[in-house]
Amino acid sequence: MPAVELVIVTATLVTVLGYWVRGHSSLPGKHWFLLAILAMDLWLLSVGVELSATSAACAFGVSRWAWIGFVLLPTFWAFFLYEYALGAKVPRWLVPLCAGLAPALITLAAVTSGWHEKFYGPGTKWLLSAEGAYVQSDHGPLFFIAITYLYMVIMAAAVVAGRAVRSANPAVRSFFLKLFAATLIPMVANLAYILGGITLFNTDPTPFSFALSLTLVVWLVADNRWIDVNAIARELLFYNSTDPVFVVDPSGAAIETNPAAADLLRREADPEAPLSAFGELGPIIRYLAAHGSLPDVTDIQLGHRHFAVRAHAISLGAGQKQVGWAVALLDVTVQKIAAEKAIAAEQMQAQFLATVSHELRTPLTVINGALGLLSQGGAKVSDAQKARLLAKAAGSSETLTTLVNDLIDTQSLSSAEFSIDLQPAALAPLVQKAVARAESLQPEKDIRFRCEMPEAVLTVQADAERLGQVFGNVLSNAVKFSAPGGQVEVSLQQSEGMAHVQVSDSGCGIPPGAEEQVFAPFSQVDGSDTKVAYGSGLGMHITRQILDRHGGSIRYVSAPGVGTTFTISLPLVA
Repeated sequence: MPAVELVIVTATLVTVLGYWVRGHSSLPGKHWFLLAILAMDLWLLSVGVELSATSAACAFGVSRWAWIGFVLLPTFWAFFLYEYALGAKVPRWLVPLCAGLAPALITLAAVTSGWHEKFYGPGTKWLLSAEGAYVQSDHGPLFFIAITYLYMVIMAAAVVAGRAVRSANPAVRSFFLKLFAATLIPMVANLAYILGGITLFNTDPTPFSFALSLTLVVWLVADNRWIDVNAIARELLFYNSTDPVFVVDPSGAAIETNPAAADLLRREADPEAPLSAFGELGPIIRYLAAHGSLPDVTDIQLGHRHFAVRAHAISLGAGQKQVGWAVALLDVTVQKIAAEKAIAAEQMQAQFLATVSHELRTPLTVINGALGLLSQGGAKVSDAQKARLLAKAAGSSETLTTLVNDLIDTQSLSSAEFSIDLQPAALAPLVQKAVARAESLQPEKDIRFRCEMPEAVLTVQADAERLGQVFGNVLSNAVKFSAPGGQVEVSLQQSEGMAHVQVSDSGCGIPPGAEEQVFAPFSQVDGSDTKVAYGSGLGMHITRQILDRHGGSIRYVSAPGVGTTFTISLPLVA
């Protein structure tokens, strides 16, 4: 009998599915899914017995008791969808109501219909046809009440599946669309049976439509999609990865992109240009399409980010034709910046060693030479020559002391050892004291100083010693880079709650774009061997750091051959 054989095949298929699901503990709501399969088997078993019945009494009895599976199947399916799609447990109060009381009342109404004829009317008949015996039902009011309840259950399942479709991550949206379709199939089949009289082997097609829905699930399982959480995890890695991923065909055209790649294309690429013309990635894609492998250098820059390109061949199996590549861009911007900083630090260290060794060698040579002449010359060295040699040795010794102090300050600036003791201090006396010290620097250059101080007392919160170090560094630079006989102008002004100390020289000036070099440690604008002024390259760096701790700032205006004006700004005490 074809109908009975179909029932057997369907029941076997559903049972195999249940056995497969039983071994997958990662499936949310797995116990409800297994119970739905059990109810499906029970329903199919009753359909098979009904179709193979040899008497009306047997067929009527089986068709009425089949309502147990008929009611439990959509109920368990709805419970499964609730837990799988929403990630929440079915409320406890709902389980005995929908899985206990409702099936019991409906089945009782169907079984006792012979007494009250409110579920199946008197027109219910057992008929014989060429395809076999079947029950032709005359549906009463209780039947439609039961069907209404079941439709409410199925509609609730459809709403849950639809809600999951709407809010699902792109990686799993297609899975929930299929679940939604599987949920609607039985409802459509039952409506066709009740309203249109459509049957399958002269019987209700609803159980077979449920079997079709579960067969769809079998296909989804065989396709390794929605029940396999591992497959979903792989999809989520693709869609949620912060690294751009492109799926390209053998010609290098993009087939699919993850959201990170789509966002990168939207920001940086011409919307009409192919992937093979996309910035620095384009040549790599063209090389990949032409040679089947990546070039030796795959580090690229797109916008402000740096990427390392990786490509993985896509084929249908070992020895099969290659159908494309998965091209991933690994963001290495942080590593790139760290590498550049490491290189810069290495260069700075090399420059530091070169600068310090030179700055140490020069005064030490002077000191050694002066002491050598004094110790070996004896009476041949006049008193004037002795005084001159001692002065040179003392000056070089002071230069060494300044260099060592700068090195110590530079080291302590990055630690808690560098202390600032802020106290109210009059600014003019600090500036005048620094100018007086600067006048003794390089007296052979005969630098003239012009100092303008306001009559008003300008008070700032300052560490007097450290602020004096700032003025000394700026004035020392002005003297160092001024030509012999030049002039250094110093002025103190105030505006908008700030005090401004300006130091102007008529020296060689600073070329444009050199601000980073001016204030960087161990750096000098003129680093050549023919430079006219030497130094550790630490003074202006220390100056800026000290002013930062005072809430102040330093800037300059300069032009080569014209001179330089440094402006030191400090907040006034109210």
